[in-house]
Amino acid sequence: MSPEDSEQTYIDDFTQRNYRIWKKNTPFLYDYLSTNSLLWPSLTVQFFPDRTDGQIESGTSKTSSEDSDNIYFQRLLHGTFSLGSSVDSIQILQVPVFADLNRNLRIDRLDFNSEKQEFELATSVNNKFKVLQKINHMGDVNKVRYMPQKPNIIASANNMGDLAIYERTKHKSFKNSLIDDTDLNKVQVYLKNSNSADVEGTDIFAIDWNKQKEGTIVSASMNGEINLYDIRSNFVKDKSVVNESWYYHNESSTGVNDIEWLPQHDSLFSAVDDAGFISLFDTREESKLVHRYRSSEVGVNSISVNPGISHCIATGDSNGSIHVYDIRGIGSEMNPIYSIQEQTESITQLKWHPRYHNVLGSSSTDHSVKLFDLENSSSLLFAHAGHMLGVNDFDWSHHDDWMVASVSDDNSLHVWKPSHTITRKYNSR
Repeated sequence: MSPEDSEQTYIDDFTQRNYRIWKKNTPFLYDYLSTNSLLWPSLTVQFFPDRTDGQIESGTSKTSSEDSDNIYFQRLLHGTFSLGSSVDSIQILQVPVFADLNRNLRIDRLDFNSEKQEFELATSVNNKFKVLQKINHMGDVNKVRYMPQKPNIIASANNMGDLAIYERTKHKSFKNSLIDDTDLNKVQVYLKNSNSADVEGTDIFAIDWNKQKEGTIVSASMNGEINLYDIRSNFVKDKSVVNESWYYHNESSTGVNDIEWLPQHDSLFSAVDDAGFISLFDTREESKLVHRYRSSEVGVNSISVNPGISHCIATGDSNGSIHVYDIRGIGSEMNPIYSIQEQTESITQLKWHPRYHNVLGSSSTDHSVKLFDLENSSSLLFAHAGHMLGVNDFDWSHHDDWMVASVSDDNSLHVWKPSHTITRKYNSR
């Protein structure tokens, strides 16, 4: 988003009024909420799998040792999207989380903020994010994902038709400076398609690491090309390029919006495209494409495979429709077993809950992230409505069942957790 675009980005009165209403009600809606403004919008966000305990400064003093076990840190991976107005970067953030925030509040006095028309703590708990690392990046950061077996290995998809692989430990930690560092960081490995000379300048938004086979990643571009790379087998020391091990190109060159491996399988993955098709691929088969099914009259933007029920997939399209399928019905009509029409605009991301496999999250250009329980007749469980423009991505925490991170076109990054009054029935399971 360029400065000119930023000036033209208009948040209407209706949206601003809804935001104020939402903000006043946040104490009743959330157990945890941290809203943060980024310099540039982000298209991508992901929680790292690690957690560390520690202390954090609160006002002018540090938390006492007796409270230190009440605080832990999670890390977030995200990337900037400046549309060429700045050097884009992959960033790793540290997120402080209080298991019980009330234990760390120091209420000496309350100050009245006339602009916000509300009372505030004179010394509030410092729960803002800290930038741990910044890796300057060539081109847009369309999507970043770490390798599940080795989270220090990070793959980034850009608008230049290839993937860049970074080894996080080979890059320096972030240090605040009056002069912004604009030098590009060295890429450890480029993943390039050797079959096509027409990939330069092609956006890639669809990437996914294989959960079963270390070092294997699949990507798909907006010109319809799908590439599989086996870094572990094909990487040669002193060479910075790895070519594809497997390649597929649909005849219509329809853009592929999302792609995901079946989590319990090392050879099957599914993809969705702008023509409204769901495709299932098997890397062991010579024909490659196992099945292709038209699920929507408009583009399908996201697909999510249930981590506990791998034959169950969810798709979200540009009309805001969510459909859930059982892919064991391949070869038949494969009608959806469940449909949701709660989002009013285009779906941008879908993700099943990593533990409660009946819970599905979705984000949308309608400014919201919504959580659904497919076992309930009234499926909507919770709606996060704190963003003022479209939400691009969200992710579930690995250490707190109901903590979510979400990023939006309004340059905001939110980390939030619905009130326990909404989620407590799941804790007994």
